[in-house]
Amino acid sequence: MSKYIKNNISSIIATFLLMQPFIDLLTGICIHTLNINFTLGIILRLMFLVFICITVLFIFKKKQVLLPYSLIFIYCIMYIIGTLIYKETNYFFEIQNLIKVFYFPILFISLYFIKDHVRISNMTLYTVIITYLVLIFIPTLFNVGYKTYEITKVGTIGFFNSANEISGILSILTPIIFIVLSESKKIIPIFLTSLIYLLVILMIGTKTPLISLCLTLFISLIYLWIKLFKNKKYKSIILSLILVTIFTIGLVLITPKTNFYKNIKTHLNYLHLNHITEVFKDEKLVDHFIFSSRLKFLSKKSNIYNKSNMYQKLFGIGYINNNKRTKMIEMDYFDIFYSHGFIGFLIFFIISIYILIKIIQKRKELNYENIMEHTSLFLILFLAFFTGHIIISPSVSMVCIILILSLSKRVKRDLLFTDKSMTIGGIETAQINLLNNINYNKYNVTLILEEKKGELLNKVNKNVIIKELKVSNNKNIFIRKITNYIRKLIYKIYNYHKYDFSCCYTTYSYSSNILAKISSINNAFYVHSDYKNVYHTNKEFREFFDSRKVEEYKYIIFVSNESKKSFIEYYPYLNKKTHVLNNFINIKEIKEKSKDKIDIKNKSKCLFVFVGRLDDSSKKLKRAINLCKELNINLWVIGDGPDRDMYYEYVKDNKLQDKVSFYGRQQNPYPYMKEADYIILTSDYEGFPVVYQEAIALNKPIITTINTSDDQLDMKDYAYIVSKDEKKMVSEVKVILNKNKKQKLIDLEKIQKQRIKEFEKLFNS
Repeated sequence: MSKYIKNNISSIIATFLLMQPFIDLLTGICIHTLNINFTLGIILRLMFLVFICITVLFIFKKKQVLLPYSLIFIYCIMYIIGTLIYKETNYFFEIQNLIKVFYFPILFISLYFIKDHVRISNMTLYTVIITYLVLIFIPTLFNVGYKTYEITKVGTIGFFNSANEISGILSILTPIIFIVLSESKKIIPIFLTSLIYLLVILMIGTKTPLISLCLTLFISLIYLWIKLFKNKKYKSIILSLILVTIFTIGLVLITPKTNFYKNIKTHLNYLHLNHITEVFKDEKLVDHFIFSSRLKFLSKKSNIYNKSNMYQKLFGIGYINNNKRTKMIEMDYFDIFYSHGFIGFLIFFIISIYILIKIIQKRKELNYENIMEHTSLFLILFLAFFTGHIIISPSVSMVCIILILSLSKRVKRDLLFTDKSMTIGGIETAQINLLNNINYNKYNVTLILEEKKGELLNKVNKNVIIKELKVSNNKNIFIRKITNYIRKLIYKIYNYHKYDFSCCYTTYSYSSNILAKISSINNAFYVHSDYKNVYHTNKEFREFFDSRKVEEYKYIIFVSNESKKSFIEYYPYLNKKTHVLNNFINIKEIKEKSKDKIDIKNKSKCLFVFVGRLDDSSKKLKRAINLCKELNINLWVIGDGPDRDMYYEYVKDNKLQDKVSFYGRQQNPYPYMKEADYIILTSDYEGFPVVYQEAIALNKPIITTINTSDDQLDMKDYAYIVSKDEKKMVSEVKVILNKNKKQKLIDLEKIQKQRIKEFEKLFNS
């Protein structure tokens, strides 16, 4: 259970975030319809806070949190003692507000210390704000729901309880909408989202979302214009100015019909003013119109505080005075100071400011996404001062914490690899060896499989988090498509651009391809074979790679120069994206495992060993079997595949059972390879077979029909390349057998160290 929580803490937190709109909806119904003040929202959020604290202390074992936890706990005890001494009634209300206020620093310090394990996708936050918008838009559309204001002013908040809290959430998440929509290429979703967002923030009736929109739009435009100016795209600057002008005119035309505008008019009429400029002629008018009388509430609460005793000045006057609930100032910093005293204020902000400074000191590189995240931070700090209900409201403060933590530069980068399964095979073995070469002091690694099964599953590095995302194979095409679409959508909500690097490691897996593209903009497509030999026509070749949308990848990785060259013939314009990075092998393990004892059936003076999949469409094992008819050699076949029975029958029909032995699929093929005089491959095509490097590691000569190379290995220098024509092959192999075997020494370890450095350049891009 502990391991599950540790590996899935991001998903657990993301799930609770996604629940927030529905928790707030239930809270609104409980308070307004059922007249229940102690709501399910309080219980669920308190349970979540306790869960996080226990997780940080006992699963992640972060003992650093004990000091801030202790300070907050001691303060809470002192606050409760003061409440019992100086208040006569409604202790529950005081404790309820105490929990609400200190929810922020407790959760903030907790998540900060496990921040390298917590990564929340912007799509998760985007889904949260879209859910709030829809849950307000639909009731507004049908003219139902609760009013934003009890009297005079107009506005609607759907079935939510607090207009200030909902406005705060919409405001601080506005930059996230800009991030996600800026990355989208789909016009209809962009248009619908923008329309619903605008309608809701104008109909809700409060000022803060509109202020947030204007600020976010202004910062986005400045960033865009600077970028366009640097690239000398002056026409684009002019076009953007035209679009902004059209948008502004449209907003001006529609505003008089909105609740926001009606409330301004109502407020001016209430103050007996003809024009908004008259507001600034008097301090009281400014307070009433701009600050909604918050400065008056501040003055009243300040007077209560000044009249209180020393204990209350230190630990807070609370929320009840003379058996009456004190009006909140709705300016968070002042509410915290007066309600919780000098000591409560100090503890709250020492913890919060300490974390904030730590995050800002190690902030991420500056780009549009990061600028928008900083905009959210500014909105949090600004709105907490002027409108309140931001850092003292659990529903809003949790979103604030996630937004602030997103600014932090993590110690480790997050990598994702997608594969089909871990059954024995060349690609799967290469995947494991790549994972074993990654530095886990620098990277967190996740491996997503279509099926979490296979003999090699227990060989995956223990630092890797292995997850399964099954693909539905339901016979009903409608059910299958709907199921897979829902699974894809859920994955996207949780993982959209969440990783620093993602790689579709299994070329042929369509599901792996989709997940890799969703998970990161820094993504790679791994090509393990020369597909020119798989698809013989231009149309077939392009259909395969186009179906994978290969152009959308940042990198296209090949295991050999030959497979890259074949690809570039069809996609010359993608040449800059291509890299040749061969597979890894575990040299030490290969040599050690080759010492295992095996049961040898037959061995002549000359033994050939084939290791690979028994698939005649590519491997053409009959060529190797036919050599046994013409030459005095034995052949051991290590592997399994769809043509196994056909090969068995072929050996039997040619009466070669005493010369050809089938050993099936072996988790450890190296003792068999060690016995070989030659490793043989008679394929029609390959990428860069892993068995080449394994043979080199065991110092075994190679006879092969495939000449291939990467940036550091050219197999014509290390292997005997023979013809695919069987008659020529026999004569060429005869000549090879009569030669003295010579092996060129290769420092594979040095090559692999250089190779992982090349991979790290991609990981860190």
